[in-house]
Amino acid sequence: MTAPTVRWGLAGTGTIAREFARAIGEVPGASLAAAVSRTVASSGKFCSDFDIPQQLLSFQDLARDDGIDAVYLSTPAGLHHEHAKLFLEAGIHVLVEKPFTSNHAEALDLARTAQSKGAVLMEAMWSRFLPAYVELKRLVDDGAIGEVRKVEASFGFPIPESGPGARPALYDPALGGGSVLELGVYPVQLSHWLLGSEPTVAAFGSISSSGVDLDTTALLLFGDGGTGTISSSIRTVLPNDARILGTEGYIQLQAPHHCPNGLTVSRYNPSGPGTMEPHIIRAPIIGGGLKYEILEFHRLIETGRLQSSVMPLSDTLAIMRTLDLIRGEVRVNQARTATLEGILS
Repeated sequence: MTAPTVRWGLAGTGTIAREFARAIGEVPGASLAAAVSRTVASSGKFCSDFDIPQQLLSFQDLARDDGIDAVYLSTPAGLHHEHAKLFLEAGIHVLVEKPFTSNHAEALDLARTAQSKGAVLMEAMWSRFLPAYVELKRLVDDGAIGEVRKVEASFGFPIPESGPGARPALYDPALGGGSVLELGVYPVQLSHWLLGSEPTVAAFGSISSSGVDLDTTALLLFGDGGTGTISSSIRTVLPNDARILGTEGYIQLQAPHHCPNGLTVSRYNPSGPGTMEPHIIRAPIIGGGLKYEILEFHRLIETGRLQSSVMPLSDTLAIMRTLDLIRGEVRVNQARTATLEGILS
């Protein structure tokens, strides 16, 4: 029996929305029904480029549209709470681009709203649904590297505030700017996925004149002693790879670790101290990488489940809490450093 078509509305028409629209074309039973943006010019070009029948003029119009089953939300993170709540209140399923919201409190409010309205709500953490991540989780669960004790990951590259390639929203606190929310969310989610939830956090970094973090390094200490070491930046080139370290070996995700086409498993050889036996596993992304999360979202709608077992809201809430703690620590420690410098000068 053929599943009914899911009619998608797109809220936000930036670069990632274009990737999403292309991926929709690879998903059976999916159609692009409408799009809206903060600017009419952007949504107009978007609808023209992807043959979308409705260019709506406001987010309220999209929430009132009876022909929409689900919304993909990719506006700036600082607007996610406002926009997602609007659609959830209308009973529309919502797939929210990462970072989920600006803070934990907003995320919790959305989770409660979705539950009360019986709507599917999921963070678009596409990495978890990619073939390499599926293989990573299988290997870890099967004990391929023993007990996982550490996750080391970075994500960062220069993103200018003005000029060519500029993304000014990343320098605006009101829009959810900063390296931790935009890029650090990937290493943080990987640490949570493999080590648990509710870590103790220590973090250091630098903050721009506008108040967003530019470079951040954080240590996450989980309850059983597992640690996550993560770095993010919007002004420094980082390795952008990841290592999952266990008691019997480690797994490496090559850069960019959030969307790899394979991984390397290295097992410890006790006959030669310090020597490893590497094994490369290929797990290529076929077609548009965002299609994998769309397929999961469709399965939720079709089966009547409100949450994904791969990316449940409990994980999203734990990640948002950690992101809050990291950013808070960076501000506190920078203030301490500035005070010490003032005393010593």
